Amino acid sequence: MIESFNRFFRNRVAPDVAVDDDAHRLRVATCALLLEAANADQDFTADEREKVEATVAGRFNLDAVETAELLEVAEAERADSGDIYNFARLINEGFERPRKLAILELLWEVVYSDGILEAHEDALMHKVGNLLGVRHEELMALKLRVRRRAE
Repeated sequence: MIESFNRFFRNRVAPDVAVDDDAHRLRVATCALLLEAANADQDFTADEREKVEATVAGRFNLDAVETAELLEVAEAERADSGDIYNFARLINEGFERPRKLAILELLWEVVYSDGILEAHEDALMHKVGNLLGVRHEELMALKLRVRRRAE
């Protein structure tokens, strides 16, 4: 996984930034979780794709090319990893609780972007919430807030 990060940042994103920059790894981890949420129901819809792209571009202040490149690396890392544990670990180690909650809210927004909450998506969100050490009540409050906005 680290080699993909290094290759991506060395070649495309930031050749003058250290490849072990934690901020870049956290971006990839966040993007990988967003992609995992979008793919949880095995149907990555156009609405979900647009939501992920807009979220990544807005959150990290990237243009379209940078967004596509970051998502490409995140997708490759997601495919190589086999699970979400390493991404959650990076986020746990790199962010304080408010940022973790913000990431979970973004994940809920992706889940609800197609208007349907599938059982696999809900299960994934509970798993990510647990991995990030978020209480069930907090996770449900975020879910309700996002669902109300989506209606």
